[in-house]
Amino acid sequence: MIDIVLLRLIKKRKDWLRVKDALPNAPLSPETRVIVEDFARYFKDYPSHDAVDLLTFLPRFKQWHPTLNDEQFSQYKGILRNIVPDADDDQARNIIQDMADITFATHLRHLLDEFEEGELEDDLYAKVNVFTDNYRKQRGIKVVDYIRDDIDELLKDEFDNTGIRWRLACLNNSMRPMRGGDFGIIAGRPDQGKTTFMTSEAAFVAPQLPEERNVVWLNNEGMGKRIKPRLFQSVLGCSMEELKIKSAAGTLKQEYIAAMGRIDKVRIFDIHSYSTGMVENIIQDNNPGLVIFDMIDNIRGFGDAARTDLMLEFMYQWAREMMVKYDSIGWAGSQISNEGHNVRFPTLPMLKDSKTGKQGACDFQLMIGSVDEPAFMHSRFIGLPKNKLQRPDGKKDPKAEVAFLATLARYQDIPEGS
Repeated sequence: MIDIVLLRLIKKRKDWLRVKDALPNAPLSPETRVIVEDFARYFKDYPSHDAVDLLTFLPRFKQWHPTLNDEQFSQYKGILRNIVPDADDDQARNIIQDMADITFATHLRHLLDEFEEGELEDDLYAKVNVFTDNYRKQRGIKVVDYIRDDIDELLKDEFDNTGIRWRLACLNNSMRPMRGGDFGIIAGRPDQGKTTFMTSEAAFVAPQLPEERNVVWLNNEGMGKRIKPRLFQSVLGCSMEELKIKSAAGTLKQEYIAAMGRIDKVRIFDIHSYSTGMVENIIQDNNPGLVIFDMIDNIRGFGDAARTDLMLEFMYQWAREMMVKYDSIGWAGSQISNEGHNVRFPTLPMLKDSKTGKQGACDFQLMIGSVDEPAFMHSRFIGLPKNKLQRPDGKKDPKAEVAFLATLARYQDIPEGS
């Protein structure tokens, strides 16, 4: 199919001229290469033609290849019939970009060969500049401009109250609403309610997203099907026993859809042993407004870093770039290290396996603290030791005690004075 699109493009002289230098090094089938070479002969023989006229080309093609038998000629005719439609704009752009890449790489390779063999007669710097300038023109790459945003508009953005809000008021009071590209870490001690926090908040976030956007939950811990019942609890504020009663009555799914808009608004994927490319495919195919990475630490494809913290920094930086690329909010589930055990408000360096690496790649770090005292069994402590989304008029770190309603899979604020 790629060869057919290329032929549809280069049957026009102007596009032929744009990519002809790359064609000798392009990975083409033998049949395509024959046709490409004959297009070059055609444009040379018919200088007034702006495009290949197949009625003129076919007889010439047969003359140029007198040894072809009828079966082989029919095969070429079939290929040529397929190139009658023009390449669409996206196809043309992608082919031209691919050819520009090939041309640029080929020129640099030849230049390096000349340099190593002592045969380079031109100034190396000037030659590279010429190739780079041509490459920029072919790819439509513009020189990066300085920031021209108006200060008045930037100040409006700082105080803009649009975006996605949290269920917990203590977070909304400290953070501006979340928007595409925002990326944060949500961390807790093992078995202390981190997943429940994320289902509670995802259930609140999902209905705020545009109708066509989804919550994509990338599960790398345990079995994803165990998250789904808890999500239903969080959405409906029900115990497991109440979910069972609603299911038996045939009302469970209808109530969920009424709350969320669609049954598949939140999409949970098991990604155990997935690579970065496989994970990006999921993100690309599911139009997320929120992506929950639970956990990034187990995704493959970041090479072998000498230090764990450096490798984790690469992972979290990659996730943040994905959120910018796909205009989505990102939450990365993580764990609090042993240092944060029995601590109400764990500090910034208390992330597992990372003192600064993960933290440097995020906009906020939300820590869920817990203590082993019976009186605080149903309490959790919300801290933001890092908060680049701070409200101009808000408290940077709320350090708030909240209610952990495990049987309903919900977190909720505790009113002041309670």
